[in-house]
Amino acid sequence: MKNVKLILFLVIAIIFTSCEEQIFPVNDGSPPSLVVEGVIEGGEMPTPPLVLLTRSLRFTPDGRQLSLDDLFVHDAVITVNDGDQSVILTEICWDDLTEDQKELASESFGNRYDSIGVNLCIYVDINQEMLGEIGKTYTLNILADNQELSAVTTIPPHVPIDSFYFQNRTGDNSPEYFELIAKISDQPNRPDFYRFFTSTNGSFFDAPLTSVGDDLIFDGQKFEFPLSEGETWINPPPEAGDYGFFYVGDSITVKWCNLDETHFNFWSTLEFNFFNQGPFGSYTQIDSNVEGGLGVWGGYSVSYYSGVVR
Repeated sequence: MKNVKLILFLVIAIIFTSCEEQIFPVNDGSPPSLVVEGVIEGGEMPTPPLVLLTRSLRFTPDGRQLSLDDLFVHDAVITVNDGDQSVILTEICWDDLTEDQKELASESFGNRYDSIGVNLCIYVDINQEMLGEIGKTYTLNILADNQELSAVTTIPPHVPIDSFYFQNRTGDNSPEYFELIAKISDQPNRPDFYRFFTSTNGSFFDAPLTSVGDDLIFDGQKFEFPLSEGETWINPPPEAGDYGFFYVGDSITVKWCNLDETHFNFWSTLEFNFFNQGPFGSYTQIDSNVEGGLGVWGGYSVSYYSGVVR
């Protein structure tokens, strides 16, 4: 393995972020659907392809929900082709890691693994034979549970952040809480799709509840917009009145991403569905680019930016 720490971090990262996704139990007599969450990144810190493969959660005939260990699909044959080469992904599970690797992973995520207690598994290009490249198209093929799945994603051109600054949160002169404002120069005459994550004081990179956007209104323009602090169960949630804001003295890193349209549509419909819940809401069909299954296979072009809230 060329970089054990990088691979380990990526493996545990996608596993932990996937644990927050909504699962809709069904029991209509049909076989469980296979659910894909896969990613490959190009840009400042390119990564190999990673895929989390699970089954849709079901209830047993007596009404009991299947355990989380039953969700993970083992012994799948997963390949990724970039037009020049193909790689076969290797399955790695939590129980396969050495004690030193487990300790490193636990420390990286605030020792929160114990709150799950599941043998989490993922598929990864463990030798890093294929790293994401901007402009390339990646085809994913999966053979598992007598089913065949496929998906295609492209890592699009990157639009960097020009600059960013902190200001007192809107409508408030509080000396403690600030919002992060970013400026970009959108490229003209082409659709661009964006997503971002934040890390505060070295925490795990989290996406906020509204993490994606496009340039439908701002095509080719220079514009600025707020970037909210991310939130998942990994990082302690803020107080309701402080959601999305940063505290003076915090060290902030932004992971800024471009993604293609089908990848964007998945996260956009997922986030819209989250906000459309409640007694008067209705379920929104979540878009997927996976043929034969559910979920998403997506590429990102990525850059990173750091600063201190002052």
